[in-house]
Amino acid sequence: MTGRAPSLTPTPAVPLSLPLGFFAAGTAFLLWGLLLLAIHPEALQAVRHPVLLASSHLLFLGFGVGVLVGALHPLVPVVLESPLPRPALGYPTLALWGAGLPLQTLGFLQADPRWVALGGGLVLLGLLLFAGHLALAFRRASRWSPVATALAWVSFYLALTPLLGMLQALTLRYGFYDPERMAWHVLAGLVGVFLLSILGVGHKLVSMFTLSHGTDEGVLGLLLWVLNLGLLGLALGQPMGLGLLALGLVLAFYDTWRILRQRVKRALDVGVRHYLAGLAFLPLSLGALLAGEPLRAGLWFGLGFLGLVVSGMLYKIVPFLVWTQRYAPRVGLEPVPALKDMLPERAADAAGLLLGLGALLTPFWPPALWVCAAGGLLCAYALEEVLRS
Repeated sequence: MTGRAPSLTPTPAVPLSLPLGFFAAGTAFLLWGLLLLAIHPEALQAVRHPVLLASSHLLFLGFGVGVLVGALHPLVPVVLESPLPRPALGYPTLALWGAGLPLQTLGFLQADPRWVALGGGLVLLGLLLFAGHLALAFRRASRWSPVATALAWVSFYLALTPLLGMLQALTLRYGFYDPERMAWHVLAGLVGVFLLSILGVGHKLVSMFTLSHGTDEGVLGLLLWVLNLGLLGLALGQPMGLGLLALGLVLAFYDTWRILRQRVKRALDVGVRHYLAGLAFLPLSLGALLAGEPLRAGLWFGLGFLGLVVSGMLYKIVPFLVWTQRYAPRVGLEPVPALKDMLPERAADAAGLLLGLGALLTPFWPPALWVCAAGGLLCAYALEEVLRS
């Protein structure tokens, strides 16, 4: 791993404070959302319960999008082999998103569409700014690949999802609410943003973290077509959409299996183990959706898949960036800690066990949300220890 560290090195144009700012805020939003649900488990009884709406946005728009946007700042230059045009634009994105989401959350909790619209508008402006910044980076790309294509799609859905959500907030205010538009908003977020980003970025990161070289990206390219067509089918109410999503999961598992089969690093560390455990929740979520249990599907997707995969990637990315910034210039001049020693793996493993167990049990036993919350606290502790190392 240390030998590959320069590939994610934050250049002078991408300060370490930028991704870490997104990671810290995203982790705080995760804890807020988990504690809200744990304190108010009755929210799981209604899809449009104010607490459930607030918590889901804290989990997906806060933790998921925050970590994604933070990670893309150092990762996009690696994928495109070209620096970001204006890295400083990440700071207004962080400010708009970081200020807008709490306002939106309070709007949901108080059932006040004005605050939902105001907070959502700030988040939308921030994500539009980020998507526009990525568009400039894509135009200057030195290299194009299926991973870059995945990121291009993700930037599109990052703008589309909050735009659809803003329309919903306005309809609640002015009385022309459309439940079908809400389905588009949910699908664009879950499939367009999270599935495409995690499977696309995961292909790159898992290959790097396991030292798997020369893996063909053709399967990933096919996977992108299948998931986009499945998303379109679901948005149009076509049953084939679910079938295409199922095919996409098969391709994703096959792609991951090929990466692991070619790995040089045989032992799987904590981050990769969390990633694989998170993938296991995808067929559970799809099965619940096919069984007509959308709430159960959403809980397994959000708490299990997203929670485990994103926390697992944080266990890899944060030590990577901090070690490179803090210790790489001192190598050979004085003793420095090994990269693997920066993360308290026992705490990280326990966090993953609690998150996974809590996610699995919550649809049947809502008090298991406290188990998830405990896992989130341990995750935050493990990341804090990295920063203090």
